[in-house]
Amino acid sequence: MKGKRLLVTLLAASLITCAFAGCSEEGGSSNPSSSTNTSGGNTGEEFVALPETLENPDISIVYWYDANQYASDVEANPNVYDPILEAIPVFEEKYGGTVTVETVAWNDMLATATNMQSSGEAPDLIEVYDRIFHNVILSGMVQPIDEYVTDDDFSYYKIDREFFEWENQTYAIPIKPYLKYIMYNRDLFDLEGLTHPDELFRNGEWNWDTFAEAGKALTKTTDGTITQWGFGGWAEILNQFMVANGTSLLNIDQANGTVTSNLQAQPVINTINAFTSWMGTNGFVMIDENDSMFDAWDSNQLAMIVGKEFPNTNPFDVGMVPLPAGPDADAKSVYVYPQAFSMVDGCANPEGAAAFMRCVNNTQKNIGDAREAGRYGQENYDMIYADDVTYCYAYDASTANIDQIISTILNSCYDQVPAATIVTTVEPQLVADIELVFGAAE
Repeated sequence: MKGKRLLVTLLAASLITCAFAGCSEEGGSSNPSSSTNTSGGNTGEEFVALPETLENPDISIVYWYDANQYASDVEANPNVYDPILEAIPVFEEKYGGTVTVETVAWNDMLATATNMQSSGEAPDLIEVYDRIFHNVILSGMVQPIDEYVTDDDFSYYKIDREFFEWENQTYAIPIKPYLKYIMYNRDLFDLEGLTHPDELFRNGEWNWDTFAEAGKALTKTTDGTITQWGFGGWAEILNQFMVANGTSLLNIDQANGTVTSNLQAQPVINTINAFTSWMGTNGFVMIDENDSMFDAWDSNQLAMIVGKEFPNTNPFDVGMVPLPAGPDADAKSVYVYPQAFSMVDGCANPEGAAAFMRCVNNTQKNIGDAREAGRYGQENYDMIYADDVTYCYAYDASTANIDQIISTILNSCYDQVPAATIVTTVEPQLVADIELVFGAAE
């Protein structure tokens, strides 16, 4: 863990991707339902009404989570929850049909769905995420769904329907966004006499200044070698801090279908400047290489980490807190990762697919929220979903060469290159990336 240049060597993205960011106030109820596992098919409350019957009750899904593995995970931790797999028995009991799941690895979902579509057996639903959302739209793989959904289908999580549109047509139905959070070592904070981040967050004081103050205090150096780091995360944390600052690398007008570089926007530049001050030989941020941050975390040599999940398996006390809010965002801004499902063009049962997604989100409210609260701890859950919290989200993995672009920016931050020089260097590459996906700006 020497304080050397942190050359970021990222796996190049194999899928064409793009990004846009948004913020939404009041991210949901602070009081999750106390319902239990629905493996027996209990539908619970219908937060949005389901159709009474379906002409075709059979649907097919390409998905990544193996049902046997999920059952094993739930047995090990009853608070594990998967929205798709939990909704299947509920849907089948209500409508008497069958939900067929084609289980493949995460990175194989798109190729599998494409092959099924080409053979005339298109699945009804596929998960879309930051690296493929616009690709599947622009390639014609997925279809507009406006005739199958209503505004109610976008009312569960306070995320604008427009976020899932392109040129005024809707292409995806969201499930509950995934919270990206920092897990921190309470014992190390106590040793330094520092206020815990979750306390700062509740007071609206968890921002880049207090984050940096803690990170610097918790970084220790012996004979020029860093022996304890303040903060560790993967390279994508740069994108996520941009979103937590209310911005993104790309400026996307989804209504008109136009995309331009947002690299010269002041909130983006402010994010680059922040990372420059946090990195370098005297910095406190470890950008992970070969899972080194997890080794540092486990050995009490890392105070704050992004990527470590509950439940806590370490011998020291831990807490959680959202990413800190940037200076261009609201004081209690929380980065969340949006998740959604699209209907594949040529699928056999779009009406059934829409009903299934409504069942997914109803079941989430009945069961999943309580499981999440159990996994995080009720106090942490209530902190995240308090009424005064603003949620910032983005399909922000950007374009085909996003990993190279982020590597260039982070390495330049480490080398203390001025933001203006970074922008001048990276802008042509980002613009070229945009043109590959969307065409040249008019």
